[in-house]
Amino acid sequence: MNANNIDEKKILFGSIIIIVLKSLFFLTNHIQEDALISWRVARNIIEYGIYGYNGVEKISASTTHLYVFVGVIFQSIFKGLSFIYPLLIFNMILFTIGLYWLARIFFNSTNKIILFIFFTSFLPPAIKISILGMEFGMLFFFYIALIKYGFLLRKKWAFLILPIVILWTRIDTCIFLGILFLYDVIQQRKWNMTFMLGGILALSTTILFNWFYFGEIVNNTITSKKNNYPSVDLHERLKQFELFSPNYMGIIKFPISIYNFSTLLFFSISLLCLIYLSKKWENRKKSVLIFLFLFGTLKSLIFAFANSWFDWYYWIPQITLFIPIILFVLDSEKYKTLSIVYFLIIFIPFTLYQAVHSIATGHGEWNHARKIGLYLDSIEPNKEKYIFLEPAGYIPYFSKLKVIDYVGLVDKRLTEENIVKNGIGIGFSNLINKAKPDYILEDNKPMFKGQLVDKKIYDDYDLIKEFKIEDVTKSDNIILDKIYKFKPSGRNFYLYKRKDSVK
Repeated sequence: MNANNIDEKKILFGSIIIIVLKSLFFLTNHIQEDALISWRVARNIIEYGIYGYNGVEKISASTTHLYVFVGVIFQSIFKGLSFIYPLLIFNMILFTIGLYWLARIFFNSTNKIILFIFFTSFLPPAIKISILGMEFGMLFFFYIALIKYGFLLRKKWAFLILPIVILWTRIDTCIFLGILFLYDVIQQRKWNMTFMLGGILALSTTILFNWFYFGEIVNNTITSKKNNYPSVDLHERLKQFELFSPNYMGIIKFPISIYNFSTLLFFSISLLCLIYLSKKWENRKKSVLIFLFLFGTLKSLIFAFANSWFDWYYWIPQITLFIPIILFVLDSEKYKTLSIVYFLIIFIPFTLYQAVHSIATGHGEWNHARKIGLYLDSIEPNKEKYIFLEPAGYIPYFSKLKVIDYVGLVDKRLTEENIVKNGIGIGFSNLINKAKPDYILEDNKPMFKGQLVDKKIYDDYDLIKEFKIEDVTKSDNIILDKIYKFKPSGRNFYLYKRKDSVK
């Protein structure tokens, strides 16, 4: 069947249905903490005209510049919290377009294109890309755009412009750009000077913006993590790798006891599918498939060995590593039968898993962390007051208070105390004595387990409120109650107020 037999209207209608079905996950209120950081930075630009987090202080508190500016547009159009769903739908549409472009590379069948979009859209990392509010739907769109218009169609504008918007979306996308550049050189057997120029412009514009606006070369989020996360020896690194290994190349987070087997199983099956399809397909499709698998593997290994355990680093690699299985199913002459098998043994279990995960996590964050923020908003009308806490997501966004976080993502003063060298006891004591935050939100009683070096600080603060996770891990609905208890999400928090803090 040639391209002229593709029914674009049917694909559009099918894609709309897929987006509507996936939108049901909005009901879980599962939104990632880091999305709220980017959204608050965007709100700060609107309110103060400053790219920052706390009023007029300039700081690159978000990991993504471009998505922050997109957030400014949506928050300017949709007031209050009404921007959230339009922005999530925007992300979902971009992600779906990326899947459509990818499907068109592999298939010339309307039904297979729709099934590819459908199956891939409901992989757990694809659901998270679509509903958690982060920038990865937009990033996936740009990735596939560069593959389609640059790598395949050889459009110079794509090699020149898309690397810029990709690197402005996330600085760690230099891994994707670097791998694609080298892969393109190998495929074409010559240097791609336009792509090289695009990469230089991408790197130079992001560095120059950071330098001239923030006075730094890389984003503060990267600097603060580097400075405030202690380096570990090989033994500790291996322990952390085991602890956070469900993020690495795993399509879902199985319990660690069975993770190694499940990861090896899925990776091996996907690799076998890749080998089979590579021998069968012509160069155009084969080269794209091999690149996606190569990128997913290398990106995962690079971040894994760096002990970067946050699972969003691996969402796109997880998808690219699993795609060969879906392609194998749909490429078969008996794809209808295999699609039913895939639907029963993979699609349904994976989607149910993510539903349980999103229901539990969304409930814990939206009805626990968010309500802590709303409580602070209700008791403290002076939004110039500071709170010292972790993480800088839900609670700061809804409290509207100024923030110092335990990692230094949104305020640089913590980095100055050199936590790695001095330790938390000294570093936090020095910070609290200098900054005198009006509130401290901690998950311990007494705060910081009583480990602050300056014990006088404990006399300066009163415990005014306790927020227990067990108070929200229950529901009158039998099913929801079981889910909340099966996967409790959140932790106990204790709110301390400085005694000399006045309204």
